[in-house]
Amino acid sequence: MKKTIFFLVFATIVIIGSMTAIFLNARSPVNEKAEVALQRAQSETDIASTEDVSLYNGKNSYVVITGENTSGDKIIVWVPEKDEEIIVKKWADGISKEAAINKLNGENDVNEILSVKLGMESVGPVWELTYLDDNEHLNYYYLLFETGEWWRKIENL
Repeated sequence: MKKTIFFLVFATIVIIGSMTAIFLNARSPVNEKAEVALQRAQSETDIASTEDVSLYNGKNSYVVITGENTSGDKIIVWVPEKDEEIIVKKWADGISKEAAINKLNGENDVNEILSVKLGMESVGPVWELTYLDDNEHLNYYYLLFETGEWWRKIENL
């Protein structure tokens, strides 16, 4: 009986350790891309502190960094994957995350919001809202960051 318990504990520890190693290994390219983008933003913009770093994959890939500039204003920095120009906007120049969610809820049958994140598309900065409707279909809803106007929907996936 003791050998069985020892084997089960040992097997559990090995499985959890292996799963952790696989997860960390899978995340390393994402973390490296974010770190490179953060260094580039710090050298090419006046970002002084960082709140959040996320990835956005649309037509082009961007690392989106939120934080404060040297004047204390809350800003958003979009760092493109390629050596293109970095885009910087102030939070005050666009609609809030809450306003984007309210607009989504007001215009659609939303069962569950899966994610709300900033991105960059051909029209400029956008809010990408991913949600499930009442029929459990996956939907994407895009709002222009600066005006809050609807830009594009991808429905019933």
